[in-house]
Amino acid sequence: MNIDQFYSKIRAEEKRNEEFLHLTANEPLMSETARAFMSSKIADRYFMGAEEDSKVDLGPFTAIGFPGVASLIEAAEDVAKEMLGAHIVNLNCLSGVHAMMCAILSTTEPGDVVMTVHHDHGGHFATKGILDRVGRKHVFAEYDFETLSFDVGKLAKKFKESGAKAFYMDVSYYLNPHNLREIRQALGEKAIIIYDASHTMGLIMGQTFQNPFAEGADVICANTHKTLPGPHKGMIAFKDEKLGVRANKIINSCLFSSPITHHLIALATTILEMKEFGQEYARQIISNSNALAQALSDKGYSLRKANTGRFSENHQAHVFTAELGDYKQLYSQLFSNNITVNFDDLFDKGIFIRLGTQEITRRGMKEAEMQVIAGFLERSFKGENIQQEVTDFVAKFQKAQYSFD
Repeated sequence: MNIDQFYSKIRAEEKRNEEFLHLTANEPLMSETARAFMSSKIADRYFMGAEEDSKVDLGPFTAIGFPGVASLIEAAEDVAKEMLGAHIVNLNCLSGVHAMMCAILSTTEPGDVVMTVHHDHGGHFATKGILDRVGRKHVFAEYDFETLSFDVGKLAKKFKESGAKAFYMDVSYYLNPHNLREIRQALGEKAIIIYDASHTMGLIMGQTFQNPFAEGADVICANTHKTLPGPHKGMIAFKDEKLGVRANKIINSCLFSSPITHHLIALATTILEMKEFGQEYARQIISNSNALAQALSDKGYSLRKANTGRFSENHQAHVFTAELGDYKQLYSQLFSNNITVNFDDLFDKGIFIRLGTQEITRRGMKEAEMQVIAGFLERSFKGENIQQEVTDFVAKFQKAQYSFD
């Protein structure tokens, strides 16, 4: 077999990736420092910790250890605890969905009722299916489309009547912080609140969004490749040490085997970068979201606003498309100009574009560039061919800022 018949196509896709203006809300740009060990031969090995003599003895199972990796992970866990206000942090999850599964399986029991968010209200598509298959019962939370917040009265009533034990806040499409303090007060202290921060973990670490633990959450779980610009992996943090120790024992004993060594190194490096540069990075993301949205609004486009009155309090901006034509045609026009975005149909308001500013911010783009990007979007909507202009623009922003690079 000629392996290059496959690799040549992938190399072409690598080149295309560098020429695209990525405006999706679910992807990052990882730094070269974080990426340094992604192709290392150490990736072939399990990471099981290490003492200084590089030996691991799990009595009687033995293996080679990596004390250098262990020290990096320990430093990253300490920093994550500090930034999140957590007592326990687990970086061993393999993805966001795996973190979701670990959070639910380690804090609830078979037969327990778990409340989640309906996909039409911005919830994750996989949560209910997972619950159905692990012996947990399920109810949906009540969400208010107009206020872009949870209807606390209805939510608390359903939570109590269903006998729910936990509320898993799995929201992927949102513009503003959740009304978490109200939810905690309404559900009481015994309820377990799991806050899925997959989209906003970088903003939370950067102290610019909301502080879930200070506002009532018990657990924060997330994937690590959106506003936290790391590898495709997952993480969990626990506010309470007792809950965290108990849950960690379950997670580490049976819910994963290898944490994927090279991805773990990349994630730990990214977390340390967030400690160093996260606040400036997070503030710029939110500034860029509002600048891009305002530029599009000034051109006459209709956008959703956050419940704060601004266009966005995070990395997302939502552009309605009802007056712009068929979304497939719009997507084709954008794609032909090397611009990639997400479309979806949620919140009972029709199809919209979910723009994301986390990657373009990490590339070093600021408010002035948001004006340029708004122009690119408008010209694409109108059917102009501006592919070369977009490619030339993107070429100026290839390196990760707010990083150890």
